Amino acid sequence: MNDFSGVDPERVRLLANRLKTLADTLEREAPGIRKHFDDWHGTISQSLLFQQVTQMRKDAGDMAKRADLALQLAHIPHYGNPDSPTDGFVNVPWDVSRIDVTREAQQEAQLLKNAMDDPDDPESRKTVAEVAQSMADHKDDPAYMQAFMANGGLDQAARAARVLHGQDGTSADETVLSKQSEAILAQFGQGVQAATTMARQGRITMPPDWEKKLTQPADGDMWSVGMLFKYGPPGDKWDAKVLSDVGGAMLDWRSSQEMRPQYAEPTTTWSGGYIDPDQNAWYVSLGLNYDGGKNSEQKRTSISANDPSIALMQRVSENPDAARDLLTDDTKCPDGKTRGFHHAQVLVSNKWHTPGLDQLNDAKFPAAVIRAATLDRTHHPKESVEAAANVINAAGDEYTLEQNRKPEDRKNYPSGNTEMTHTLSSVFQAYVPDFAACWQTKNQPAAPSATDDTQLTLGKVQADLFLNMIMQNPKEPGNMLQAIDSQVTLTTMHGLTEDNLDDINNLAALRGEIFGTQSADKIHEAEMLDTENSHRELWFNIFSSGTAAIPNGTKLGPWGQAAIWAGIPYADTLFSTDNAATAESQYQKGLYDQEDAMRIPVMQGMLRSGKVAPPKSRPEWAGGNIVIRTTADSKAFNDWWTELTGGDHKDRIPELNTANSGMWTYFEQGSGRSVAS
Repeated sequence: MNDFSGVDPERVRLLANRLKTLADTLEREAPGIRKHFDDWHGTISQSLLFQQVTQMRKDAGDMAKRADLALQLAHIPHYGNPDSPTDGFVNVPWDVSRIDVTREAQQEAQLLKNAMDDPDDPESRKTVAEVAQSMADHKDDPAYMQAFMANGGLDQAARAARVLHGQDGTSADETVLSKQSEAILAQFGQGVQAATTMARQGRITMPPDWEKKLTQPADGDMWSVGMLFKYGPPGDKWDAKVLSDVGGAMLDWRSSQEMRPQYAEPTTTWSGGYIDPDQNAWYVSLGLNYDGGKNSEQKRTSISANDPSIALMQRVSENPDAARDLLTDDTKCPDGKTRGFHHAQVLVSNKWHTPGLDQLNDAKFPAAVIRAATLDRTHHPKESVEAAANVINAAGDEYTLEQNRKPEDRKNYPSGNTEMTHTLSSVFQAYVPDFAACWQTKNQPAAPSATDDTQLTLGKVQADLFLNMIMQNPKEPGNMLQAIDSQVTLTTMHGLTEDNLDDINNLAALRGEIFGTQSADKIHEAEMLDTENSHRELWFNIFSSGTAAIPNGTKLGPWGQAAIWAGIPYADTLFSTDNAATAESQYQKGLYDQEDAMRIPVMQGMLRSGKVAPPKSRPEWAGGNIVIRTTADSKAFNDWWTELTGGDHKDRIPELNTANSGMWTYFEQGSGRSVAS
């Protein structure tokens, strides 16, 4: 057919979108269709259906590229012979391989710049949306991406959110971006992710200093950069180095900002409320400043939702390689500390709150970054240890700073952010052997060991600061103590040898250190013992199910194998949160004391290794799950212990007395006080 066929570019785009929807539907429903045919013993061949899924996906992509070119050409003036019947005609080839994508990308980048430079033009938003769609359609096309970026495309994408917000305005419910704007940013995000990943892979060449468009954007507009990542692809799709670099720049930016308004408690009917720190606060330009207290609740929620640093931390937390790189950046800062340490400082800061009577806790994703960076000691031990060292040191510094804060600061940003203390507790739990092995070192920051950089070393002073930081949350000690108990059990399973007894003693000293730590909340010893016992069965289930992912590599001996290597307790729903508030503490009933606490994990290991049998009255303890619930349980345990350690009983195990004596001695030393056995 040699005749021209006139088409409406908008309808070509509509057709492309519908083809894509059809392809998505076929891909989603095809497995179900096959299953039903198999269940019904159908005889019709389904091979064509599955072939069409692939073909439809290709057809949808090709039609989208035709639509992109048609829409772009519609914006460009064409000059020809006015007497010709084909004057003004342009050719959109059916064979998409004939499209000059380099020229198309160059023209679209220029169209985008023109549209953003004149946002009040009635055609501006339409053009921005069309180019964003084209970027997403060409996300797998290196030639297009290189040409688009070479013509300033990244500059425009990095400021798209600000332009779109200006066109949207801020509505009565404090919505900063419309749903259409969010969808446009999602497409820009896809394009930027694709281009930056190709650049890091060496598949395309980007303009010089291209990364600075995202780390040092024009006018310091980190908010617009953050929105690219917020609405763009998940973190695991981004190149880890790009994501780390942008995440680090975002934390640097955050550390120089007043991120939230201050809140003053009312003293009279008309007093109190939110107050902007100054008119340069980052959210003021988004229309979220507090003008007379209007819509204050909606504004504080919207400020949190539009915080670009939270958006970046979510993406970084989805990419463990990026998280580790963020917290191990060894670039020196003017103060001599590394950027990795300073990033850790921002992450553990108590400022991940939104002040007010009903405070919003925004620390979920900063906490997730710490977990992603520090807990994979199986596959990335060196980097995880280095990241953990920076976190431990930064948390200790943060605790010191918190002790000197003014009362009004404490009201706005209370100590002991639950998300953060829970995560720091999981770091402790993943490094229990390292903490225990170093408890006698008096004054040394956390650092990779000089003899084995996959192990952590630190001094007691730094450990105490870190423990105090965690124990601002009274719900955490139960998990910390159970982490120590799990390591004692694991060690005991390998026998009560001289070396293993030394390891158990060190763990007892670490246990004493926790009890001797003077936390800001002065958690009572009885409450700590109660929560430890309450969590015992839960930890037994985690340990026994294999969820703890204990590594069995040849390099790490029994002592180096943390029983909870993966930092299990960050799964909040698994853990009881009200044990300390129980009306009648089990400790107060006299069911559970410090002596039992030291002995039970030892006996759990003995049971699991098959070296002892449970008492006849408690066959349910055979698997090693010893939980003291009643006075009868306590008596049964103590009678059993006496049988195994005293007199001439045929099953007597002398090493248990040695272990018991050593644990008490080391517990006293670790706690810094005298404990009567």
